[in-house]
Parts: sequence; structure tokens; C-alpha cells
Amino acid sequence: MGQKIDKEVFDKFFKESYCTVEYETVKEEFERIASIGNDLFTGSYEARNLNRENFILYLTSDSYCDFEAAVQEAMDDLNPEILDAVMDVTEAQEDGDEITEVYWDTQRELLHDFLLRLYDEVISTWK
Repeated sequence: MGQKIDKEVFDKFFKESYCTVEYETVKEEFERIASIGNDLFTGSYEARNLNRENFILYLTSDSYCDFEAAVQEAMDDLNPEILDAVMDVTEAQEDGDEITEVYWDTQRELLHDFLLRLYDEVISTWK
């Protein structure tokens, strides 16, 4: 990308190019990460009533980062041209992160939604 890309152009490109990431794509990896059981959470969760609304707050940073990496890998594997564009824009332009915001927001939303699904299907059964 030799020319300067603005947010509107990137948003349009993202919308037209994005391949949806389904939970099934990360399900096996999420369940593998969750298989460490109570070590998934910080020690302070034991004093709280762990539930669907608060469990993400009590994930260890390592666990959260592992889930985040699984989502990022799935998203990037399905959308390599978007990943290339994100890298090009963020490396070439000072405001690259703002321009590519839709990519990062989508990744955060997927992570949140997939963690809730993991809670519903796996973690909630631990009680």
C-alpha cells in the first residue's frame, strides 16, 4: 500500500472482505486452554461467586492471552488479506491503529462472545 489509506476506505475493505469466524473454529483450542481447570482463574475468584457476568475478570492474564491468541490466529487464518492490510497500514501510518479500528474491535468482540460461549458450554458445568 503505497498510498495513504483512511478509515472509511479501510472500513469498506474490511466489510467487503471479512470472512466470519465461528466459535467452532476455536472451540477445541478454547476447551484445551480451559482444561487446566481452576488454574484458569486468579486465586481471588474463590472468594467470589463466579458466574457468567464476572468470570472473565478472574481469568489469569496468561489464560486470557491464550484465548486472545486463539481468536487472533483464527481470524487471521480466515482473513489473510485483511491481516496484510492491517500490518501495512499500521506500519506505514502514524494513525494506523485508529484506521484499522474495525479489525481490533471485531477481534475483541469475538473474544468476548467466544468466552461467554465457553462459559455456557464448559465452565458453568464445573459447579
